[in-house]
Amino acid sequence: MSKYNTDKFRHITVALNTPFKKDGSVDVDAVKAVSRYFRDKGVKQMYVCGSTGEGFLLDTEERMLVSETVVNEVGDDMNIIVHVGCPDTRHSCILAEHAEKIGAAGTSAVPCVYYRPSEESVYHHWTEITKAADLPFFIYNIPQLTGFNLSMNLFHRMLENERVAGVKCSSDPAQDVLRFKNAGGKDFIVFNGPDEQFVAGRLMGADAGIGGTYGAMPELYLKMDQLINEGQWDKAARIQAIVTPLI
Repeated sequence: MSKYNTDKFRHITVALNTPFKKDGSVDVDAVKAVSRYFRDKGVKQMYVCGSTGEGFLLDTEERMLVSETVVNEVGDDMNIIVHVGCPDTRHSCILAEHAEKIGAAGTSAVPCVYYRPSEESVYHHWTEITKAADLPFFIYNIPQLTGFNLSMNLFHRMLENERVAGVKCSSDPAQDVLRFKNAGGKDFIVFNGPDEQFVAGRLMGADAGIGGTYGAMPELYLKMDQLINEGQWDKAARIQAIVTPLI
């Protein structure tokens, strides 16, 4: 069971795009501007340097620059979860240490990629990341990109780690949300990942959502979240019927 109070993470979470200049460098001014834009729209939480943020295409220094810029700009008003996953454990831990140093609200990571490591290897990879920073850690399960699907056996092992606070469930079957939520319990945060099934994921037990298209239409996702919290599922589903074709 996580040692952290996880209630503050139950929010619509924009997966932040990383803006670039024409020369390919990170556009710091644009990072600040878009962060303020989402804050002013009423977004309470952002996920930086993940899939949408092209984290795997940035070097370590660039990822530190993006996360530090975001935290400094809006960290007093928003929870900033920093994706620290790298192909290797060492650099993932460096990014996790940095996330704690700058005042991020949490960290997250995919498993190692490309080499198709064993479950035991992934277990140690994630565990070392949690040791590197005293922050809530959110497992990131996205098998369609990593080739690694989080099994319930490994999931139960990770639940024994008090720094593991939740999972970003980006696998396609909505039933995965239900399985993770039932195993994790009421205080364990499950983020719905597939934007096109946000309402379905919430219906299956997700506490919140993280998505890349949230940034294009934050008002619609915030409204769906509000309606779900009010128990107006039918109205939320009508908005989903607008959102999904747009995606």
